[in-house]
Amino acid sequence: MGTTGTTLRHAMAIGTMAGLAAAAPATARDLTYAIGFPTGSTPVNALEKVVTYAQENHGLNIKLFPMSLLDLRQTPQGIADHMVDMGWATYQYQPAEFANSNLAAAMNMLATADTEAAVASFAMAGAVSEYVMLHCPECVAEFATQNQVYLGGHSTGVYITQCTRPVVEKADFRGLKVRTAAPSWARWAEAMGATSVTISANEAYDALSQGVVDCVFFAPTELVNFQLTDVVTDMTTAVPGGVFPGVGDANTNIDTWRDMTSEERAGLIDTAAYLVAEGTWAYVQASEEAMDIASEAGIEIHEPSDELLEASAAFVEEDKPVIIQEFVSKYGVSDAEEKSVVVADLITKWKDLTADVESAEALHQIYWDEIYSKLDPEAYAMQ
Repeated sequence: MGTTGTTLRHAMAIGTMAGLAAAAPATARDLTYAIGFPTGSTPVNALEKVVTYAQENHGLNIKLFPMSLLDLRQTPQGIADHMVDMGWATYQYQPAEFANSNLAAAMNMLATADTEAAVASFAMAGAVSEYVMLHCPECVAEFATQNQVYLGGHSTGVYITQCTRPVVEKADFRGLKVRTAAPSWARWAEAMGATSVTISANEAYDALSQGVVDCVFFAPTELVNFQLTDVVTDMTTAVPGGVFPGVGDANTNIDTWRDMTSEERAGLIDTAAYLVAEGTWAYVQASEEAMDIASEAGIEIHEPSDELLEASAAFVEEDKPVIIQEFVSKYGVSDAEEKSVVVADLITKWKDLTADVESAEALHQIYWDEIYSKLDPEAYAMQ
């Protein structure tokens, strides 16, 4: 990938920031971080590596609170209210408050079109993070209005169908209740004849076990993260497709951010780049491992019928104008069409940039070069 030169530049930049941090007061910056996933889950495992990275490279002491303090729905408000300094903020749960930012995340199904699953994840994380921080001042302002600073977000693996019964044909969806994570998947489910149900990921196990829903749309990793092997009996690959990029991995309370020194903010910017890379890489690897775990648990793994694949591809094309109209009429994003073109171009760009990525380190390098090196710690989200 020709990363030797960029690796050297990144190392020099990190060395400079580490030197500045060393010149700061002897007392290290302590930060609290909440995430609505349990210890041992894919994102928490990635975050544990990030804690070490932040402390060793930037003197930032991040204390993790997995599941115990705030769940996934509570975390954005918990950051805004300064219950914690930082957190894993799933902003796609708040479509109105983060309308401009959610527009980029809503176009996630474009990432999986004719694209290898891993590349789709790497590309969507890069495209959404770059769009929000470098191309969408309205997005940065949305987070500021909610007392938060956005510092990028990972992407999950590609979403598949996980059910308590076999679902292979389009007709199999008719009458089923399906947990969906965002409006595009809700429309996909309804286009296939199912009913969409909106519940938190933390509630998926109980909803499946009690028959509140028949299926959930999740990346394979969530089968393990939320211990769904006990309740899921059948999985169908490739549908609905798409990834979930609507998370701020390192969302930071705005008062915390503005109280930090420029050197500390610079350190947190690099830490966020590391987190987005490690988190996305971990999700891709864990998705592959989760499919093996599913087989070992006796879960039946199906491929969708050709008819279902064709119906899904047709939906993605037909849904593009629907997404734009929704954000114009429902959320007041008057220039949604122009913004959607920017996002689509970024997705294409990032598919090319990440096509040959073979490690989390290489992914960190690309995210740093293309996005995070361009953030000014003295100016970003400071007014």
